[in-house]
Amino acid sequence: MSFLLLSLGSSPVWADSSEWERGGAGKRFAEMAEKASTDPRALAELYRMRERYVDRAAREWRDGAERKKLQEASSLLQRNIERISSSLRMATEAADAMSTRIRQSELLEKAAHLETTAKEAGARLAARWERERAAREREREQRERDAGERAREQRR
Repeated sequence: MSFLLLSLGSSPVWADSSEWERGGAGKRFAEMAEKASTDPRALAELYRMRERYVDRAAREWRDGAERKKLQEASSLLQRNIERISSSLRMATEAADAMSTRIRQSELLEKAAHLETTAKEAGARLAARWERERAAREREREQRERDAGERAREQRR
């Protein structure tokens, strides 16, 4: 039990702040806890001390600056949550509207059609290039044959 009491740390609500700073209240509370382990009357006094501590802490909390800061932070947090919710709602509505407009404009179908058209045009160009290459190859072979024939005729 004394460990629990000592682990509460140096809080000014144990007694008068001057007494706490001197360490008197903390020592007294620790001594009372030691006595309470063997003496039932000391245990009752320890409980009364604890009640006074809790009452004083509650009074200080009720009137204290920390409570006001916590309330301000809480209200600021609530406002921020409301703003975030509003922003998320607007973003969701905008995304839904954009999705609907894209479907209505048939943009995806048009893009798919353009892609198909581009692929077909690419295939036509590739086929045309291949035909022209084959024609150039035939012309080159024909020139070689003609040149070979002229060379044979000149040797005769």
